[in-house]
Amino acid sequence: MRTKEMERYRGEEGFTLVEMMVVIIIVGILAAVAVPLYTGYVEKSKITEATSIIGAIITSEKLEMQRLPSQGFYSAASKDDFKAKGLDLSDTKYFTYSVEASGGPPNTKFEVTATATTEYRSDPANCWIKYTYDPSTTPVGKWSSDGTCITADMIPGTQ
Repeated sequence: MRTKEMERYRGEEGFTLVEMMVVIIIVGILAAVAVPLYTGYVEKSKITEATSIIGAIITSEKLEMQRLPSQGFYSAASKDDFKAKGLDLSDTKYFTYSVEASGGPPNTKFEVTATATTEYRSDPANCWIKYTYDPSTTPVGKWSSDGTCITADMIPGTQ
């Protein structure tokens, strides 16, 4: 038994154009908010690679100073140089690393630089993070960056 109300709604299935437009607008707003947040998280994760590797290099430098105090800190410019000191940097892809020791002999300070590669960004020119270790200054260790490609607030623990 069909009522008049059932007859009136018969054949009306699906969504109206207005309902579809509302859903599309909501999805667009969510995408507009989510994409920049996601991009920021990806950027920070790439920088975390650099700061973690720099941390490992700092530890290696301090161990080397304990092991051979007459030589002090070491310099390294290639993955092979780091491998000779016990650091395997073969899996790093966003940055290349180098260490410059000075103040010697024995070398009493060093500077670790992580320079961006094309995997980090398409134009990595002047894109770097540095850690300078100098026991004669306060603070002994200091982080710095290029300031445009990588800002200080992107480096964990420097805010």
